[in-house]
Amino acid sequence: MMIDIHVHPNPKRPDSLAAIRDECRKNGVGRVLISSIGPRWSQYPPPDEVRAANEEARALAERSEGLACWLAYINPQNRNWRQELKRARAGGPVGVKIWVALKDPNGGLGNALKVVRHAAERRLPVLIHTFQKAVNMPGEITLEEFATLAEGCPEARLIAAHAGGHWRHSLGTLRGRAPNACVDVSGSFPQKGMVKALVKDLGVSRVLFGSDILGRSQASQVAKVLFEDIPQRAKEQIFSGNARAIFGPAVAPGPALPIPPPRRPRLLPDLRTDHFCFCGRWPFFETDCETPAELDALLAEHRVRKAYAGDLGSVYRLDLEQANAGFARAARSARRIAPLATLSPTPNNWRQVVRYLPQGAAGGIIYPYLHNWALDDAAHKEFFQRCAERRLPLWVNCRFGDDRFRHGGLACRDVSPDELIRFAKSAPANSYVFQGLTAGEVCRLLDEAPPQRRFRFEISRLTDHPGALDQVAAAHGLAALVMGSEFPLRDLRAVRFAAERQ
Repeated sequence: MMIDIHVHPNPKRPDSLAAIRDECRKNGVGRVLISSIGPRWSQYPPPDEVRAANEEARALAERSEGLACWLAYINPQNRNWRQELKRARAGGPVGVKIWVALKDPNGGLGNALKVVRHAAERRLPVLIHTFQKAVNMPGEITLEEFATLAEGCPEARLIAAHAGGHWRHSLGTLRGRAPNACVDVSGSFPQKGMVKALVKDLGVSRVLFGSDILGRSQASQVAKVLFEDIPQRAKEQIFSGNARAIFGPAVAPGPALPIPPPRRPRLLPDLRTDHFCFCGRWPFFETDCETPAELDALLAEHRVRKAYAGDLGSVYRLDLEQANAGFARAARSARRIAPLATLSPTPNNWRQVVRYLPQGAAGGIIYPYLHNWALDDAAHKEFFQRCAERRLPLWVNCRFGDDRFRHGGLACRDVSPDELIRFAKSAPANSYVFQGLTAGEVCRLLDEAPPQRRFRFEISRLTDHPGALDQVAAAHGLAALVMGSEFPLRDLRAVRFAAERQ
C-alpha cells in the first residue's frame, strides 16, 4: 500500500474528504498526509487563516477513518507561529508544512530557519514548498535556498515538495550535501524520466511519493513512479518505505481499500489510437525513440494500434519541405505510425510546403504555442483554407509539456480560450485535433464552436485533474474525445492508466 505525503483539500469542494478517499481507493493508496493552506491560499496568511487551515486539516484527518494523518501549517513570518504550532500539536500532527511564506520582507530566511529548528527539537519533519519558475512568487524558494535551510539545521528532517518544481534544473543541487534533506515528486507535469533522474542524483532513500491532490489527479502522479525504469524494490521504497522511515509508524498504511476495476472501454475514447505522439531528437533534453522504427516497436509492445505522430526533430527546422520528406521516408516501414508533416503559416513559402507534402503524410501538425503565432490572426486564413481544400487534417498543438519550465531562449505564447473560440468560429470545415487543452477549454469550444467544423480533442490534460474527463464527457459525450499520450514527455502508458482510473 502506498503513502501519499502531499495532499491538500480543495477550498472550492466541500466534499474534499470524499474526493481524496475516492482518489486513494482507485489508486491503492492506504495513507495520506493532509495539509491545508487555507480557504484563500494567501501567500502570507494571517494568524486566523493559519489556525483555520490547521483546524480543517485536523478535522479531515479525524473524520478519515484512518486514511489520513495531517501536517501543521505554519507561516514563519507571523509573530505567533510558536503559539500556533504548540496549539496545533495538541491535535497530533505528524509534521509541519510551510508553503510560500519562507522569506521575510527583506528576502531573508531567518524566520523560516527558526521554525525548522523548533520543529527539529520536537522531531517533526517539515515539508517545504520549493519551485523555480521564470518569476517565483514573493516568499517562494528554490531548491538551492531549501538546501541552505537544510544545512542551517542538520538535525532537521526536511522534504522539498515538487523536487524544486523545475526538476531538471534541480539535479545536482542536493547531491553530496544536506543528507537530512529529501524531495517529493508531487504535482506539476507528470514527466517521464523525472523519478529515475532524481533516484540517480540523490539515491532512492531521498525520494518520496506525493501527488498534490486535489490539485492533481493521483493516478497521473502514481504513473510517474509506476512506469519508471527503476527496480521494483526502489518503487516500493518511494511509494511507502521512505515515508515510514521519516515520519515513523504513525503513517503506516491502514487497511487496504477495495480497488475498483479500471473504467470500461465504452466509457473512454479509443485508447488504441494515439493522437499526441512524437519521435525524433528534441533539442532540449534526451528523449526515447529517435527513429520511427523504435517508436513503432514500442507501440507494438504496448498494444497501440496507430499513432498520429509528429517528428520532434522537425519542430524547429526552417527547411520544412525537406524535413517532412525525410520523416515520411523514415516512417514508411513503420506499420503503426501515421506521420504528420510539420507546417506553419508564418514562412513565406508555406504554400509550397503544403503543396509538396510527401507521399504518406497522414496530415499536418501546427504549433501556435511553440512557434509563437495566433490561430485567429487574419493573415493565416488562407493557410487554413488551403489545408481544408486539400482535405488535409490538422493536429493543433496548443500546449506541450509544462508551460512554466520552458527554455529561456523560446518565445512561446499561451493559446488563450478567446483565441480558440475566435478561430473555431471562422475556421473552414476540416478535421482538427487539438492537443493539450484543459477541460474548461474543451467544454467552451464545444459549447461555442460550430459543430460542422469537426473538432476533436485529445485527453492528456483531462487525466491530470480529478474529474476533468468526466466533466467533458458528461457535458458533451465521448464522440469528440481521442486518446493522446504526449509521448515521449510522458510514458506511453501513463495517460491510459490515468484515464482508466478517472
